[in-house]
Amino acid sequence: MKNSLLCALFASTFFSLNAQSDTNVEKGLFKVNALLPGVSYEIGVGKNTSFSFDAALLFTLNGGTGRDTEFGLYPAVGADFRYYYNMDRRLGKGKNIVGNSGNYLGLANQFFPGNAVIGDLDYNSSFYYTTALVYGIQRMRPKGFYWGLSFGPGVFVDEFDVNGGLFFDAKLGWVLGRRK
Repeated sequence: MKNSLLCALFASTFFSLNAQSDTNVEKGLFKVNALLPGVSYEIGVGKNTSFSFDAALLFTLNGGTGRDTEFGLYPAVGADFRYYYNMDRRLGKGKNIVGNSGNYLGLANQFFPGNAVIGDLDYNSSFYYTTALVYGIQRMRPKGFYWGLSFGPGVFVDEFDVNGGLFFDAKLGWVLGRRK
């Protein structure tokens, strides 16, 4: 009986480790974003799928002729689900997929409060939430430099209104730590 349990445990561990090595996406990527100061962590959850979690500081400037110029810094958080659809094709062509370099379809979510933590620009709503179906592209270069763009139709929600529109997100920074 003990031998059967031991064999079953060994076999399940072997197959579990083997299945985990068949993924195309990274197990985890810690990224520092320079364009909008912040950090993100992308964790692989399947062969070609990942979740990405972001925390950033958004900068807003508002002004014009005949009125005061106001600015604000707002903390923001985000969570994305990504399906990288071209990883196998990139591998077949000998292209780089390190750092989840590929194209993806996803669901993006972002939230930030309406009151600035620094500055004098406060919005009427106490919060803003955005969700969008996105097409995205992400690339990483040899020394950890990465960039990413995503865009698509989105829904923009605050405490007073719900609107549709085009969502756009750009990221530029460095991946820290070990990669594939």
